Amino acid sequence: MKKTGILGGTFDPIHNGHMAMAELALRQLNLDELVLLPAGNPYFKKGITPYENRYMMCCLAAAQSSYRDNISVSRLEADESKPTYTYETLAKLKERDPEAELYFLCGADVLESIQTWRQPEDIFALATLAVFERDGSESVRLSAEKLKEQFPQAECVFISGDVPDISSTLVRETVRSGGMTDELVSSAVGEYIKENGLYACHPERSEGS
Repeated sequence: MKKTGILGGTFDPIHNGHMAMAELALRQLNLDELVLLPAGNPYFKKGITPYENRYMMCCLAAAQSSYRDNISVSRLEADESKPTYTYETLAKLKERDPEAELYFLCGADVLESIQTWRQPEDIFALATLAVFERDGSESVRLSAEKLKEQFPQAECVFISGDVPDISSTLVRETVRSGGMTDELVSSAVGEYIKENGLYACHPERSEGS
């Protein structure tokens, strides 16, 4: 059975931390494919960069990855006319490829909040949660156990390894201060940001992804 990982996010912009997560998941879960899924219109975030810019940066980052043959970028949430929800996106992915075994990549913090998301039971029925954990941390496993007590169908697997401590907020702040390095984003993404004048004059938002 084909194993497909899904890494979604606002990707405003996509950075080297995101790509490190994608590559770790490909290796540790033996995925056949990793899908980058830029969010269309997240209901909880306002004033994000236009979808086409964020989608293009994902394509550029994927093309520079050493795993580029196994990474794709989906336009599934390109329609920004309405809020998008994880369970709907997973259902569409499953409909397009019914035989695929889906893995929804997420941070440890998601285990604490996913029960409040729209229709969490559908998320668990459609995909296994692939959770990033810090080496030596027991709290993530405990959170997974608590989640499974509440939702018996919730299955979790764990991914560990070194991921650069980068946030999209840090990238945007760095751009506004006049700097940018390949340590934060791929060279192609950095050039795209510069060529399109992204972030330099944008007011900062509170979220960090």
